[in-house]
Amino acid sequence: MALVHLRCVTLASLILCIAVNFIDGAEDVSIVPEYDFSNIRVLDYKATNTLKCNVSGNLKAAGLHVAWLKNDMNIENEPKKYHLSNNKLTIHRTTEEDLQTYTCVLVQGNNFLHRRDIQTWGKPTAKINSQGTFIQGQKITLECVTQGKPTPKIVWRFGNETFTASSGRIKLLENDKKVPGAILQIDSAEMSDRGHYYCQVSNKASIDLNITIETSAYIRVKDKLAALWPFIGICAEVLVLCVIIFVYERKRNKQELEESDTDISPDQKNTPDHGKDSVRQRK
Repeated sequence: MALVHLRCVTLASLILCIAVNFIDGAEDVSIVPEYDFSNIRVLDYKATNTLKCNVSGNLKAAGLHVAWLKNDMNIENEPKKYHLSNNKLTIHRTTEEDLQTYTCVLVQGNNFLHRRDIQTWGKPTAKINSQGTFIQGQKITLECVTQGKPTPKIVWRFGNETFTASSGRIKLLENDKKVPGAILQIDSAEMSDRGHYYCQVSNKASIDLNITIETSAYIRVKDKLAALWPFIGICAEVLVLCVIIFVYERKRNKQELEESDTDISPDQKNTPDHGKDSVRQRK
């Protein structure tokens, strides 16, 4: 269907021009985005995600094509980042910056007709940063590094106990990104603190998709004298070795002394007197 061109001179004709340009050519074609729920698509971080708008009707016959916008700005085909294929938009290596508002529009000539927005959220991720081993009496610090849109809520769990607020030795703190409860801090570690700690994160995306995101880390607590025992063991080994060497050397010296007393060197043996010191020589 051909586009009708009007010369918009007066205000009334301008309104009519816009209305005709919007309706003509698109009345038999529609676009419907694919959502996960409502008008939302949930994307996976560091993965390839595809947005799609289903088109009904004959685009070519209507002289239409589909274009994609990101925050109302045209998206150019970038093989390493974006790939445009009519009604599909592929996003490679999705990052936090890619969680924006995308729009698929029907374009006729230089005119944008029907448009449908797609809000994008990020599926939560979680990872616990910890040195893993602590000394008794030392402060235990665990950080649950998470990302997601909307900002995820963090819940800590140890055994049958769930930490929802600071209490006693247990403190829930914000991290550098101001995420509440991202840091679990335990003052004066005890041997009973050893075990698996779980960090569970959730936001509206994970709740609506009915998925659970959880990660864990095993924490070891060593006796505060644990570092002393190897040192004592080494000292004991050195002491025993010195005693053995001392006893051996003393025994060997005694044996050599006894042998020197019993043995007489040939130079010290008695020899018969053969006469005078000077021997008369015969002529």
